[in-house]
Amino acid sequence: MANFVKDEAFESYSVRFAEHFRMTRKDGVIEVAMHENGDSPRWSYELHRALPQMFAAVGADRENELLILTSLGNDWLTEFNQESFGIKQQDFIPRSYDLWYYDGTKLQENFLWCLDIPVIAVINGPGFHHEFALLADLTICAPDVRFMEAHLPFGLVPGDANYLVFQELLGTKRANQMALMDRGIEADEAYDLGLVNEVLPREDLMPRAREMAAVIMKNSRIVRRLTTQLLRRRWKRLFTDDFNMHFGFELYASVVSETRHDNDTVEVLKAKYAAERAQKLEGASAEP
Repeated sequence: MANFVKDEAFESYSVRFAEHFRMTRKDGVIEVAMHENGDSPRWSYELHRALPQMFAAVGADRENELLILTSLGNDWLTEFNQESFGIKQQDFIPRSYDLWYYDGTKLQENFLWCLDIPVIAVINGPGFHHEFALLADLTICAPDVRFMEAHLPFGLVPGDANYLVFQELLGTKRANQMALMDRGIEADEAYDLGLVNEVLPREDLMPRAREMAAVIMKNSRIVRRLTTQLLRRRWKRLFTDDFNMHFGFELYASVVSETRHDNDTVEVLKAKYAAERAQKLEGASAEP
């Protein structure tokens, strides 16, 4: 009789991914927090690749029964790692398939097809690239989270699944307004529109996620896992039909037009969003 090939142990891959994720596990519930040097992570080509690799490793370990995904610090992803995105053109072109297309498609595909367990996403603060958090079975967020489709200000087509997820959850017209008019959705409105399940103070997010996990874990292993596949079926059909075309459009436009993966644009957007938030709060306080 041949032997079963052993899954990679938690003790192995938790160390392998330690530069990008802090992992803990108790009673089958694995908590994975993105980070950079123990604080809020920055978006980089390295993290872009590590995410789908992590999803595959976590999904392949049969000791994992539920995933809680979050970030350390007070932000989800709010800055670019300029050193990472500053790869010289002559070095980038030969690597572009791996850095963009392969890593970009596997990020979404590995989330949907490699994780056969329930996923709770905890968006702990402001940021971008919320698409894989919104693909989670349950999503909770902090009050200062703003959901946006900001590809156009960066000179990019919204094709990396962010828009696709908004279109599915919000409807075409709202998603179009987010994409074309840079119209953000604050956390309270996101709850009203069904983007997230709950909005809680930052310090209450992880305790609440663990409470949710405890409720789910009361069910049998087979029921949990098969229910998860049922919940993901709609996403899998959508991504099978549309995602590669969306992503292909973004990649083509990035080659033939000006793109700006830079923190200067991020700072401009932050200032714009802060002004909009202040105006909204001022209007709310003026209401009788």
